[in-house]
Amino acid sequence: MTRFCSDRKLIAIMALIFCAIYLTPLAGHHLLEPDEGRYAEIPREMIESGNYVTPTLNYVNYFEKPAMLYWLNALSFKIFGLNPFAARFPSALSALLGIGVTGLLGARMFGKRTGAVSALITATSLLYYAIGTINITDMPLAFFMTLTMAAFYEGHISGNRRWYLLSYAAIALGMLTKGLIAIVLPGAIVFWYIIFTRKWCIAADLLYLPGILLFFAIALPWFYLVIRDNPDFFRFFFIQEHFQRYTTKMHNRYEPFWFYLPLIPAAVMPWTAFLTALVSKRNILRSPDSPAVKDANIFLLVWFTVILLFFSASGSKLIPYIVPCVPPLAILMSAGITRMLESGRWAGSALGGSIAIGIIFSLAALVYACIGDELTTREGIIISARVASGLLGGSLFAWYFTKKQDYEKAFFSLCIGALLFSFGLQSIYLPLERTRSAWSVASEITALQNSAGKTGKIAVYGEILQGVPFYTKQRALLIDYTGELEYGANQGENGDWFPSGEEFLKRWHSGELFILVIKNKRLNKLFPEGITGAVSSISVNDYTILLNGEQ
Repeated sequence: MTRFCSDRKLIAIMALIFCAIYLTPLAGHHLLEPDEGRYAEIPREMIESGNYVTPTLNYVNYFEKPAMLYWLNALSFKIFGLNPFAARFPSALSALLGIGVTGLLGARMFGKRTGAVSALITATSLLYYAIGTINITDMPLAFFMTLTMAAFYEGHISGNRRWYLLSYAAIALGMLTKGLIAIVLPGAIVFWYIIFTRKWCIAADLLYLPGILLFFAIALPWFYLVIRDNPDFFRFFFIQEHFQRYTTKMHNRYEPFWFYLPLIPAAVMPWTAFLTALVSKRNILRSPDSPAVKDANIFLLVWFTVILLFFSASGSKLIPYIVPCVPPLAILMSAGITRMLESGRWAGSALGGSIAIGIIFSLAALVYACIGDELTTREGIIISARVASGLLGGSLFAWYFTKKQDYEKAFFSLCIGALLFSFGLQSIYLPLERTRSAWSVASEITALQNSAGKTGKIAVYGEILQGVPFYTKQRALLIDYTGELEYGANQGENGDWFPSGEEFLKRWHSGELFILVIKNKRLNKLFPEGITGAVSSISVNDYTILLNGEQ
């Protein structure tokens, strides 16, 4: 009974700590461009229009992603209001749930201690934490994929096919979050797991009719409704945004095949040294305790490798895509750490590697603080000091306790260092807001409209500032730009909202009232003679805001 209470207290303490590191930064800074503004504006427009079937961005149809994140954000807005905390909360909640599922899976595979460490490593890994505290689709997808794999593993190991219901439901929710990838990746993982373990019976077990019916019951209704209301959705979403996006360079996000390889060690900082320690002869990968452990190793390695290779082969690469790689790596590293603690010896020079990585990264952060453009020197030094205190401080204390043969305290020092590292990362958000948020521009637009006593149309030249419609609650006219809104711009009567520069200037000088937002470096391109005809001009960071007509 005492041990049970102790486990419950540990879980409660860890849950509170994880909630603290993931929830505290959500309200501290405004939405960052472009992703956070986009994924906040779409649900805001859903609430405004009452249409939760057809997503719109800047009031034109937007079909690049399914609707799950928009629904979650809309619900969050209704509970917490239209603010950055509400916009980021579903992503943070997904991260926290994913941490819990990873911990449970780690405990199921390798024991309670490994489960607790798995949760800790996942929560404090650089990539997982960074993506879990911003408003994008990748963290909800990572959670649903983690839940899919965990439910499949439990169903497979326990022989209870009812677990496959949860797996099928998670696949359906993942599909509503980011499309077919939620089917393709788990399917490939299970396929290769069957091949490597020769457990052919799994294939028959997975053909579980209640699970299949549950998948269609969850995933099908929205796709049916959106295709019914928008017949071209199927071609755009499934053909262009899946197959063409994966096989071509259409979105200009091409990177070489090896792009993700150096990012994996960075993704799991400050635990990178324990990743490299996996190849040690004494580690659990090369010396499994039993056939069951060997199969668990295979499952986790296949999970990680399939995701890595799939996105490495894609013609479109972005760093957040590999977030689902973190949970299986965290469990593998945790199993290795558990064995190290039990044996009283760090495998693969893990501790020395942690100290070396801490020194290198801390020095790199300090150098960037002094020469980087986005931070002042003072800001950079403060941020690098906070990050280094966790990254390097935890490793040095661990080295001290290791010398005293106290491995429990040594590992506890690493845990405290990892938490300090995560808290230190929060310091970077405010400086980023200065250059990556549209809030200051939107605030000046609102102030200008109020002082002029006229609304006028908001116009943006050469880009779309996603946060401007969100903060002003007004549609923005886009000049010489369609970008990701190209599909929606060509639907219906939207031509007047996407004029060329020449067309806009005619309207600008005709007396139609506009508030124009333009980057300073683009002023001469739109106004080559340097004469704007504006009655008011405001500079905000890299932008100029111009008002025409009479005040």
